[in-house]
Amino acid sequence: GSPRTHRPLTWRLAKDIGVPVYAIDYRLAPEHPYPAGLDDCVTAYKGLLDKGIAAKSILVGGDSAGGNLTLALALRLKAEGLPLPAALICLSPATDMTGSGESRHSNAEADSMFVEEMMDSLMPVYCPGADERDPFISPLFGDVSGFPPTLFQVGEREMLRDDSTRMAAALKSAGVETAIEVWPKVWHVWQLNADMLPEAREAIAHIVRFAKQHLS
Repeated sequence: GSPRTHRPLTWRLAKDIGVPVYAIDYRLAPEHPYPAGLDDCVTAYKGLLDKGIAAKSILVGGDSAGGNLTLALALRLKAEGLPLPAALICLSPATDMTGSGESRHSNAEADSMFVEEMMDSLMPVYCPGADERDPFISPLFGDVSGFPPTLFQVGEREMLRDDSTRMAAALKSAGVETAIEVWPKVWHVWQLNADMLPEAREAIAHIVRFAKQHLS
């Protein structure tokens, strides 16, 4: 994805929440493998802080790989002693590059976006030779204590469903305010289809409500 592909979603969020959206055109694998994309996210976040924007006025969100980077960014900020954003929004994030979630296999036939071979190919492309349990690659294995409130939305039929449900459970166990929504009969990042899908508009309304609750 890119800022261009996600404009149908970002403009809705900007309009409905009433805040500017900063869409990062981060470097992509395989031309720029890990940690290039995560480094770009850290640089962008620090840039907002340097402009005098308070962390409590920042929401960070992303879908799929961007959801992975959202959680990995929070882990990096925590590790570097930087202030965390007001909240996180994760739409069908990839949180476990080991592929150990049950839905990775049980939903292989039902998922309309991915096949197992595609999922298996992601790790060597994104982070060749890296430890797949590295928390900055697989946030599921990170220390999430002290994280800000976090919203997850994922489709029930997705291969990545358990990446969300298990990540949400980890946050809840760490005492983090966590909301997890598992939606039936929708596909990966259905929120991008708000022009034609009522479920997408409803999901965006939930995101907007969550954002307004946590922005200072």
